[in-house]
Amino acid sequence: MAKLGAISNDGLLKIQEVYKHIQTERKILQASKSLAQATTNQDVLRRNEAKIRETERTLSYFEETLRELQARKLQGGDPSRSSYPGSPQVPPKDYGPPYPQESRNSYGESRPKPRTYTNLDLIKADTPLTPAKISKMLHQMEFKLQVEMQYKQGIDKMAKLYQADGDKKSRADAESKRVESEKKIQLLQSALKRYKNLHVLDDVAEDEDPDGTQGDRKDNLRAKPLSGTLYVTVKGARELEHAPMPTFSRLRSSSKQITETQISIKVEGTQAARTHPSRTDRWNEDFEITVDKANEVEITVYDKQGSDPNPIPIGMVWIRISDLVEALRRQKVVMESSGGWVTAGAMPGDSPTMSAHGMGGSNVGMDASLGSAPMPGGPPRSTMGPQSDGIDAWFAVEPAGAIALHLNFIKENVRKRTMDGGPLGGLGRQGAVRKRKGEVHEMNGHKFVQQQFYQLMLCAFCGDFLLNALGYQCEDCRYTCHKKCYEKVVTKCISKSTMGDGDEEKINHRIPHRFEPLTNIGANWCCHCGYMLPLGRKNARKCSECDITCHANCAHLVPDFCGMSMETANELLRNWRDINKQRGGKVHKRTETLPVAQQFSQPEQLNAGIDRLRISGPPDAWAPPQDQREQMATPTDQYNAPGYRPYPQQPLPPGPPGYQQQQQPPGRPPPGRVPSPMWPQDSQPGRPPSSYEPNVPPPMDISGQPPQHGRPPMHMPPPRQQSLPAGPGSPQRPPPQQIPTQLIPPQPQEVVRKPSIQRKVGLDDFNFLRVLGKGNFGKVMLAEEKKTDKLYAIKVLKKEFIIDNDEVESTRSEKRVFLAASRERHPFLLGLHSCFQTETRVYFVMEYVSGGDLMLHIQRKQFSLRQAKFYASEVLLALEYFHANGIIYRDLKLDNILLTLDGHVKVADYGLCKEEMWFGQTTSTFCGTPEFMAPEILLEQRYGRAVDWWAFGVLTYEMLLGQSPFRGDDEDEIFDAILEDEPLYPITMPRDAVSILQKLLTRDPQRRLGSSKEDAEEIKRHPFFKDVSFEDVLNKRIPPPYFPTINGPADTSNFDEEFTKERPTLTPVHTQLTARDQAEFNGFSWIASWADI
Repeated sequence: MAKLGAISNDGLLKIQEVYKHIQTERKILQASKSLAQATTNQDVLRRNEAKIRETERTLSYFEETLRELQARKLQGGDPSRSSYPGSPQVPPKDYGPPYPQESRNSYGESRPKPRTYTNLDLIKADTPLTPAKISKMLHQMEFKLQVEMQYKQGIDKMAKLYQADGDKKSRADAESKRVESEKKIQLLQSALKRYKNLHVLDDVAEDEDPDGTQGDRKDNLRAKPLSGTLYVTVKGARELEHAPMPTFSRLRSSSKQITETQISIKVEGTQAARTHPSRTDRWNEDFEITVDKANEVEITVYDKQGSDPNPIPIGMVWIRISDLVEALRRQKVVMESSGGWVTAGAMPGDSPTMSAHGMGGSNVGMDASLGSAPMPGGPPRSTMGPQSDGIDAWFAVEPAGAIALHLNFIKENVRKRTMDGGPLGGLGRQGAVRKRKGEVHEMNGHKFVQQQFYQLMLCAFCGDFLLNALGYQCEDCRYTCHKKCYEKVVTKCISKSTMGDGDEEKINHRIPHRFEPLTNIGANWCCHCGYMLPLGRKNARKCSECDITCHANCAHLVPDFCGMSMETANELLRNWRDINKQRGGKVHKRTETLPVAQQFSQPEQLNAGIDRLRISGPPDAWAPPQDQREQMATPTDQYNAPGYRPYPQQPLPPGPPGYQQQQQPPGRPPPGRVPSPMWPQDSQPGRPPSSYEPNVPPPMDISGQPPQHGRPPMHMPPPRQQSLPAGPGSPQRPPPQQIPTQLIPPQPQEVVRKPSIQRKVGLDDFNFLRVLGKGNFGKVMLAEEKKTDKLYAIKVLKKEFIIDNDEVESTRSEKRVFLAASRERHPFLLGLHSCFQTETRVYFVMEYVSGGDLMLHIQRKQFSLRQAKFYASEVLLALEYFHANGIIYRDLKLDNILLTLDGHVKVADYGLCKEEMWFGQTTSTFCGTPEFMAPEILLEQRYGRAVDWWAFGVLTYEMLLGQSPFRGDDEDEIFDAILEDEPLYPITMPRDAVSILQKLLTRDPQRRLGSSKEDAEEIKRHPFFKDVSFEDVLNKRIPPPYFPTINGPADTSNFDEEFTKERPTLTPVHTQLTARDQAEFNGFSWIASWADI
């Protein structure tokens, strides 16, 4: 109650403070109006009119703020006590209700939201005063003032050096710069005082970024230096506070009392353009400025009086180029948004709910396209050229006045997105990107990676700024420091295991910080992650004892060294470690041998352990994990969900005898299970068992000979189930048409070195016919198997490229994903026939799907609603299978979905898949195709399998509407659209379709549809799929809406002619890999049990 009373008192005090401001502004306004009637001096009248306008804006802002504070008091307290004694009231005559009345749209979300302004809007003169604008300008003025004061200190030192050297010219130049800097400091102090007077509300724009760090990462993403051409038209200025005429100059002739004004344009501190002097504040001059990797443009207004050689600055404007580019992009989106397209929140609530046509046989005729009314093709693209584009506005000059500018920026060397020709023209092929992670430097649990920042960063260790914003950042806790400082960091990372006391827990100086909420209106930095603190009160903390500042969510990461600098603390900890090493060296050696002696006291256990780990050759990183091999040919239910069962339409031959047949309950195994020895990341301890498994041969032995085919894998270790008691519900049962056998105990290695009777698959078994496509790693070619005349698509990768780009593990992972997809021959996943290698290349022999991809077909003709839902249902089941096996796909797009001749889809290209991604597991690799990347990937946050459901939403949007929900001319614009824009929908779109897209394209991954543990089941239950039987979809019982046609088995008309015209040859490779590099590919060869070899 005491706390509640304190909050009420604070609110009441703030209300009274605002009321005093209102009274003051009203008096100023009244005095200004009286002055206007008492004088005829035009100069005085002009200045007085500007003062009246400014006072009216300020008064309006304070009155609006007062109503908001009163509304908060009503919401937070007793409604019956709506009026405290002495609480001032503002008449609501012309202002309406304190808050816009919330309305709920048909999707159950609160609408509308208050208008949000872009960063460029906030520096425009006509933008009304808001807490966001005032806080931004406070932040900027504080920062600029600090920089200018440091600049003046440097000039003072230079002037002293020139004075000592006797260099009069340089000294005069330094003196001129010093005078200008002093005047700029005065202007900044005046502007800062004005905004501090306006700053009343502490919680500014905090709801948009609850954690405070997302905005930092978003700013860092956008603050990348840009190159290109900046077009500036300086039109005129108004309400400037010109420099007063010195007293002595008034005695001179009137011809020498003239004040001329000119404007200087600087890019990163270097003057790039200057207008001619003007006596009327009108210029109308155009400038074309070449920009090379710059962030900011500074526009300074100068007054030049008479014969005074030094112009006097009277106002400044700062424009970030990235803010200008973002505003231009948004303006383009608005121009492209024609009538009939609105956001989901603006959809008419009483529009008729069009049923999403079913996919059964009774609905075959319902093929009407979604885009019948304001479509197809969606909003038309703008055809305006560079001359007519741009931003035309009045920009606020600090501390007073405004300047009219026309701004435009054309990026240099922009890789324009290619738009393939077609009736829609809104979709084009785009390659996937993957940001390669730099070298990881581990230090006491921290995983430091060199990072380039595009804003001013602070070193958390020494407290200095990062030079050129290049530093080291921990991937886990975001601790940021200099390259030279990371080796000195001995405080452990928060992600490190807490078992045992860390050194910092042994130091006697254990004084926790007393962090309290900080109303941040200046330039302060986080002492942990190094980012500048956000505006407002909610996301900033300050220690009341030692005055260090940090983000609210970084406070628990700051060590308890209150009153001690990090350098001193780390010096103590280093000394502590050195002493421990000197004291405990001998004791450590003696205790280290004790467990070994205990192990050798039990020789039978040691031998048993060796038998379990023995293999016939080097560990096979390319083969499936051990627990997968144990489950080969094990018929168990893959899913608990109804409708999932082994696929009867695609039976597999029984697996080889000799495997332990034991059904495992779904879910994660007991913690005692041990992963495979060499590649622990290959094991999948939580993977549900499979129903069917192709015959995966065991690894090759040391001699390089493959093991015998069809014999029990005697060299395989006994299954882990032998050493673990079988849990309830885990009965052993043989697979169909197979006699249960006991596992043969391990045999000597020479047994497996018998000659193999299995025929190898090699390059001589195929004839290459066509080139089907090319990618970053190699090419895909159509090939005919000589023995069976069957056609396959072979993906060819150069070993040299794999080694040079550190893609060995990625290629291994791709093979393991292929094996997971082929295990049950999922109907909607591309299967693997075999894989083999030569001295220079590796080859994936895949199923050949001759119908082309969905990108080709949607460019030929827009999909109907039924067709889009049909494909979406099959893709949904494919993603569900991947997720059930702990795999996220990460590259879902129309280009990667192939269409078979029987009208069904096959999801292909597993190069970006990630294993071991069960519910709750996260990763952080920046990869994917730009239009389909989820916001959490762009912000370089850790993410889980919900990124696939975001991509599924983008895919469904494209199939339904024939265009991307997030568009741009290059990757940066697409990323900005993903982070900021709301997708547009035609007003005639079915409500269920809008609803599912809105829920899939939710930026918060925790609230996104499908993000719960239920995964795909949550999406299946959505009303959009209410008429879909997923059991019928899985068993291909629903007639496809479209069948692609070809002229013959080898017809490649459904593939890009750019590739099919090429000769299907392998380019020669002149380099020779070392034996060590070749060893990376040991065990790569594999053949499916169903392959006709």
